[in-house]
Amino acid sequence: MTPTSPSEREPILDALRGFAILGILLVNIEVMRGSDWLVAMAGGYVAASALPDRIVQFAIGWLATGKFISSLAILFGIGAALIAARSLRAGESPRPLLIRRYVCLIAFGIAHMLLFPGDILFLYGVTGLILLAFVTLHVRTLLAWSATLLAVFSLMSLRQWALVYRTDAFRSGVEFTPDSFTTFLDQLRADTVVAFTTGGWSDIFAVHAWQAFLLQTSQLSALPWVLALFLFGFAIARTGILNDLGKHRALLKWGALIGLVLGLPANIGLGLIGPLAAFGAPPLSEPIWVTRWAAFAQTIGAPVLAVGYACALALFWLRRGAMRPLVAVGRMALTAYLLQSALTLAVFAGLRLYDRLSTASAVLVVGVIWAVLLVICPLWLRWFRLGPVEWLWRSLTYGRMEALRVAREKML
Repeated sequence: MTPTSPSEREPILDALRGFAILGILLVNIEVMRGSDWLVAMAGGYVAASALPDRIVQFAIGWLATGKFISSLAILFGIGAALIAARSLRAGESPRPLLIRRYVCLIAFGIAHMLLFPGDILFLYGVTGLILLAFVTLHVRTLLAWSATLLAVFSLMSLRQWALVYRTDAFRSGVEFTPDSFTTFLDQLRADTVVAFTTGGWSDIFAVHAWQAFLLQTSQLSALPWVLALFLFGFAIARTGILNDLGKHRALLKWGALIGLVLGLPANIGLGLIGPLAAFGAPPLSEPIWVTRWAAFAQTIGAPVLAVGYACALALFWLRRGAMRPLVAVGRMALTAYLLQSALTLAVFAGLRLYDRLSTASAVLVVGVIWAVLLVICPLWLRWFRLGPVEWLWRSLTYGRMEALRVAREKML
């Protein structure tokens, strides 16, 4: 079996992938720009920001937190289904190919943690391996599994967040005695600030390794939620809807309507807490009803709004055509994801800006990195068929060296 050629790719799916890759940087920047997330995770109080920062934090929490990671998970499920379908048409089992694909993704994720400890590739790779147990199930069974996992995980999350706040001592303002975990977080924050302000790259990579241990442990607890979204995307691809999106405009309209009408108000709780909630930081300074609202938004509201985004954008691009720069980022999604982490690290570490920029200022950095990717990716694809990391991933997955350069006659 051969991989999908560039001419066989659906540009709208690539544009959605590019949209998700760029959008996730809005949330990740909160870990990249400074140590506030470590303060919050330790149960400390993060000083109130200026009004522009509060507005930006609300907007990111409301419109971005959880939405783009949901979109990427659904798109990973879609990708797995398309690969499985091609394998079955070729008379082969999809499992060996998908195993190699996800093992490689896990390796990329581990390497990426040195650049950004909140890496999502490792979790997606582990989830993909579990997905293999579901690849032969019918669409209805896949959807039933997805709904069940979402419901159970949402209830567990609500219960867990409620237990955190069920403490008379906290509600009355009494300070807690620091425990070993809080001490560890405080020391990690101090080491991180020193590494970024006066240390070298080896010091930064060392603190990133410890941060990765912390964040990856937290993210792995969300594996059932990610698996539910993988299964949802896998089921959607199995229905055949993606084979001709133009014939399913009515379904896309319903998806956009339901996703946006229900998803926008459902996610206000995450807006009230802000993007720090994306990294497992318990917002202990918020009322319990806000945290429960945010927990519901994180598990159910975010995927609903992500579907609303995807359907609305697909409808728009069916009429206007997908944006070529965004399609290019989507075709090089893995390269772009790693590159934006490298560029952001270069800004905050290389220019010694760690802990010096507010959320609003950091969003300007995000805008610059978006501009760089939207220029670099289309230029790269003028001469090459794949992004460099995609080329390596495909070559390792299929067990042979894939062609990288565009044929000369096509360039001319």
